[in-house]
Amino acid sequence: MRVETEAMSLKEPQTGRESTRHSHTAVILAHNLKADGFGSPMPEVGALPILLRSILGAVKAGAARIVVVIDRARGSRIQHDLLQTGRLPRTLEWCEVNSGQASLPSLLGRFASELEGHLVLIAGDRTYHPSLMRRAAEWDGDGDALALVTGGELVGIYALSREVSIDLARGCASSASSIEELNDWLTSTCSVHCEPVPEDKWQRILTEQQRLSAEQKLDGWLVKPTDGIFARTNRRVSIPISRQIIRFPITPNMVSLFTLAVSFAAGVFFALGGYWNMLVGAILSWLSSVLDGCDGEVARLKLQESAFGCWLETICDYLYYLFIFAGMTIGLLRTSGTRAYLVWGGFLVFGAIASFLTTGLQRHRLTTGRPEQYLGVWQKEADSRSSNPFLFLGRHTEFIIRRCFLPYAFLFFPRCLGEAAHLGFSGCHRPAHGATRQSVIVVKEQWFKSAEG
Repeated sequence: MRVETEAMSLKEPQTGRESTRHSHTAVILAHNLKADGFGSPMPEVGALPILLRSILGAVKAGAARIVVVIDRARGSRIQHDLLQTGRLPRTLEWCEVNSGQASLPSLLGRFASELEGHLVLIAGDRTYHPSLMRRAAEWDGDGDALALVTGGELVGIYALSREVSIDLARGCASSASSIEELNDWLTSTCSVHCEPVPEDKWQRILTEQQRLSAEQKLDGWLVKPTDGIFARTNRRVSIPISRQIIRFPITPNMVSLFTLAVSFAAGVFFALGGYWNMLVGAILSWLSSVLDGCDGEVARLKLQESAFGCWLETICDYLYYLFIFAGMTIGLLRTSGTRAYLVWGGFLVFGAIASFLTTGLQRHRLTTGRPEQYLGVWQKEADSRSSNPFLFLGRHTEFIIRRCFLPYAFLFFPRCLGEAAHLGFSGCHRPAHGATRQSVIVVKEQWFKSAEG
């Protein structure tokens, strides 16, 4: 026996020309689900049955073929429950297992002989961080098998080479029906690479307490590695909101469009001018920023991520800037009458449009079909070229131009917005020589009354 252990990297997957797709078959083991205390053999996490999460996770990892192994006793109910969700891929295959010629080892050998590539075994009674399935999918075949483990316990994802899968069918006892039992044979006859995985990246679900633990871990997976301090602050509000949204038939794209409507409302209040209108606009702007995180969270919770949704969110983000900048420009111009605000507003709108076009081109060039990875790819590129002063400055100040930062600036400086309008008004309406101090006071009082209105 030779078992090699090496640290597992949970970095974001490579993109563009560096990315390599490995053809593999995902075999999801659902024939020995043992969840207790639930009305279904498939408890739900994130409003989805855990078996469905494994199936959709395998689809996202790029499996060329997905087979769900079921038993005769509960297989029909599992199929019925999953079909009711309307989320199953059309090419999904079902296969019954027994102790005879249709034993699990023999089935794995048959699957391996039918195509090139490797097999990925997935235990259907657990939830997994997406990076774990990607790691198994992108396994380069170093050794005979890859086992993901946490402190000696199998995570539930196992990658097998084609040759080992065929040997498994010939040599392993037909009574072996779980990943743990297959692992006993594999570690005694093959070279198995064991990669340690953090405990918070997966959860087995046999009891209600374990299901609640899986829900907590799922919330943690919603936080992106690229999130800064302001984005993480927003997550404290957006994640509870997203948790309520997924209880209804609401798609991430619906959330994006609703967020766009809130952004437009914020721009309207800014355009009305006056301190209180601008304060309401700042609050709506912050709410729009919080909801901006909800569409992505709902997509990850319900496994409905798509390239179209990412581009739609990007367009809505930049429309937010246009609404806000245009609204502020109109509001300050109406309140003060100073045409300089029109010039500055024009510069801001032009900058937002130029930024959208530049970002869109870079996103298309760097991510190649995975637009949601753009920020991570850009940060990695900037970190690798830190000697470039422009990239270094941009890398350490990019949080300022993120959508999650701007609303906090508005909330912190609403008084400054009103004062700016006041100063602009005073500059354009200086009292003539000899005007009394009382007339200046009257003008100021009239302005404050209009601002309060």
